[in-house]
Amino acid sequence: MSSGNCPDGEAGSETIPPAFREGANTDGPRVVVVGGGVIGCAAARELAPDHDVLVLERDQIAGGATARAAGEVTMTPSYTDHPEIAAHANDFFRAYDGTRAFEYTETPSVELVTADREEAARARVDRLRDDGVNVAFLEAAAVEERWPRIDASEFVGAVRFTDTGHLDPYTLATTLRADGADHGARFETGVNVTDLVVEGRTSGAELRDSAAEGEPAKGDTDAEAETETETSVRGVETDHGTVAAEAVVVAAGWRTPQLLAPYLRVPVRPYRTQCLVLRPESSLGASFPMGWIPGEHVYFRREENGDLLIGGWSFAESDPAAASRDADEAFRDHVAALVPRFIGTEGALRVVDGWAGIDGATPDTRPIIDAPSDAPSGLVVASGFHGRGVMTAPVAGALVRAHVMDEDPPIPAAPFCLSRFDICSTDFEFRSISAGGE
Repeated sequence: MSSGNCPDGEAGSETIPPAFREGANTDGPRVVVVGGGVIGCAAARELAPDHDVLVLERDQIAGGATARAAGEVTMTPSYTDHPEIAAHANDFFRAYDGTRAFEYTETPSVELVTADREEAARARVDRLRDDGVNVAFLEAAAVEERWPRIDASEFVGAVRFTDTGHLDPYTLATTLRADGADHGARFETGVNVTDLVVEGRTSGAELRDSAAEGEPAKGDTDAEAETETETSVRGVETDHGTVAAEAVVVAAGWRTPQLLAPYLRVPVRPYRTQCLVLRPESSLGASFPMGWIPGEHVYFRREENGDLLIGGWSFAESDPAAASRDADEAFRDHVAALVPRFIGTEGALRVVDGWAGIDGATPDTRPIIDAPSDAPSGLVVASGFHGRGVMTAPVAGALVRAHVMDEDPPIPAAPFCLSRFDICSTDFEFRSISAGGE
């Protein structure tokens, strides 16, 4: 199945069974996960062995940003400052390969380097190699020798990373879901979570009304005095009724800030990203690498059938609910002009598929996976994955479990803490990871 596609959605729930509303599925602590994308499914898989887990999804499982992801796993170049985080994800995907229908294909990645970026690229390679990262600078001739379908005539070379690969996002999410379900996790689709149930505080709906009348919600001003009242999560409100819980994991993508607004501010804003699938007259071979071109706002990889996937062209989106889910003309024109400059192909490439999706971004491009100290106890946030949700899913699952269990995480948690941001406004300058560079 090509990335960006998924089977028809499952039927939505008419009601949430009373036993699940009341948290009577198992003897373990009840956890509600808001969001059935790859992050919600990863969290459910980690928590289900010793918790009563209920995942609530407004649409269908893996039907949002997950279904429109490209499926690249580039944790090694993305976390050069925390190689143990990259290693955790890479090791998971290698071990998970062959689980049910899930497959992980290890593929090297190349960052094509123009002359004006050569000095910085070489210096970065030297620094990363000193830090133990398996990376090298390949001259242009070496790039073409190793991968003959790449035309490196406009480049001085490439930065080559190993420990990267690709997968099908929908298959990953549904495999994680199946594992969670085997341990008793329940997944309900067609359920819209409208608010949290928080003990020790006015309801979110009333706080929203107060904010509309000019009274600031928590965190709206830097000088705001913090309340001394201890608050704790007791469940969620949905369009099917109240669901009780001892902990709530909010993995609702770009919708997370709106749901949490009465209780916590998170710097996550929506952005739109796109993909096209091109079919060359001669299919790309299995050894063709993944890669990106800094400054061109695109990344690329081979599809399993030899097609070429081009993704990127990401920009902040002011109206995510109404944004088109189709690739736009400007992106098609950009790809049409760019691809012949670095792909050696006989004959024309034709577009066989294309789509666009909405994801959540943070100011530093890394997600928030945290149980913030100033949030109601029992609340865990997993949002703002900035296009890297699929590849970060194993990390997110492990950290969510650690936060819910209040145990030491197997990987550093600090890079994902909300407290790393001095200001938690959603009004920040969007940084596109598809623009490339470090």
